[in-house]
Amino acid sequence: MTSRPLPHSSELPPASLEGWYVLHQSIELDWAGLKGADPAETRAALRSFAALAERWSGGSEPGWSGVYRVTGGGIDFLILHFRDTFDRLVEAVRELKLSAWGDHALVREEYLSVVELGLYSLTRELSGRIDPGDREAWDAALTDALAEERGKGYVRRRLEPRQPEHMPYVCYYPMDKRRNPGQNWYRLSLEERAELMAAHGRLGRRFAGRISQVISGSMGLDDWEWAVTLWAGDPLEFKAIISEMRYDAASADYAEFGPFLVGKRMPETEYETLLSSEATP
Repeated sequence: MTSRPLPHSSELPPASLEGWYVLHQSIELDWAGLKGADPAETRAALRSFAALAERWSGGSEPGWSGVYRVTGGGIDFLILHFRDTFDRLVEAVRELKLSAWGDHALVREEYLSVVELGLYSLTRELSGRIDPGDREAWDAALTDALAEERGKGYVRRRLEPRQPEHMPYVCYYPMDKRRNPGQNWYRLSLEERAELMAAHGRLGRRFAGRISQVISGSMGLDDWEWAVTLWAGDPLEFKAIISEMRYDAASADYAEFGPFLVGKRMPETEYETLLSSEATP
């Protein structure tokens, strides 16, 4: 018996490739505790912070972490962790908690996701050649197509992202696709979703060289469906791209956005001067 073919509708989700795991940590610093502690203890905590950040910045193991000073939202720092496995992400969190710095770093929010490359165009093209209802043929063709995509150098770089050195600023926010009556992304046909995302992508590419973007999926991992991480050389670029994209149909009709955090990555020279009035802003 052959299975019934799936219609070209919401029943066919886009294929995707997954890369590094991601954890966004929103940190509030215990300023009073640091300033009131013994100066030697405070210096030790700041040195442990610097050493941890330097080790996290990238080495022989896949992945890295960045520490960003944040303004607004009652948050002092955003720590952004990328790791190749979930277990190594757990270990990074444990390292923070066990450090002397961890006693003063109060984690207010954490968001778990995994770097995701959604392949709407590939899924649409493949469904035009292979019947998705023939599960054996569809799964085999999809496996081959995904393996070919993953082997491309630029795809690997997107799945294992690095922050461009000339883009020290970060903007992070979670988002969903709407599921309202008459405005439900997940009831659109594959063709409609693919067309909307293609237009969305064309708009985003206009900011190439000005914005570097990471999309990470969080369905089944956290409360929202995706996390968006942007890097730029000027924080006004975040306002420019997000304002323009709000008028794009994929966002205007179907996107819901969570809270935004904006910060600047801390160079290693700043860690031990956090409590100094002469610290660089």
